Amino acid sequence: MRRKAGTIQFSARQLERSDAELVRSCRKGDQAAWDLLVERYQRLIYAVPRRAGLSEEQAADVFQEVFLTLLQKIDEIEQPDKIRSWMVTTAKFKTWGIIRGSKGFYSPETEEEMEAEMASIVDKSPLADELLVELEEQHLIRAALEKLEERCRTILSMIYLRDTAASYLEVGAAIGVGETSISPMRSRCLKKLEKILSG
Repeated sequence: MRRKAGTIQFSARQLERSDAELVRSCRKGDQAAWDLLVERYQRLIYAVPRRAGLSEEQAADVFQEVFLTLLQKIDEIEQPDKIRSWMVTTAKFKTWGIIRGSKGFYSPETEEEMEAEMASIVDKSPLADELLVELEEQHLIRAALEKLEERCRTILSMIYLRDTAASYLEVGAAIGVGETSISPMRSRCLKKLEKILSG
């Protein structure tokens, strides 16, 4: 059985691959691994510049530059298991570059160089550590949702991930069950989600 994430289909086994495993596969030219890595982190990376107040066009530029930099430096990543942190840091760096009026994008040669340069930048954007924690938590929840069966994904997404939560009546109509069935189903789905997140 294949599950759909975005517009690309991934199997359950692919979705469970670790970040480090994906990075190692990307180094070998595995396009499917690259597609999954992009799919896994696109919302999180795009959210960084958007939450800093950049336009959609600017956020798209940051998004593209983050993955272009990753593509260029994929063989130099010293800790593949921390690729999420690397990409968030890169997104912050490129976002700050736009905010401070830099011309073009700057790609540091090493992670140490990036950290040193970032330390000298006065952060006037709303990208506080607490916000990044919130963004990463949202990302983890979305990633965990992808591992649930379709019915649970629909229920939890409609109730918790919309700007305005769907009513039980709307959720029931979407999955073809009665309104009164949604509450116990929601509880079971939340327990499954919690188990995935704790694991």
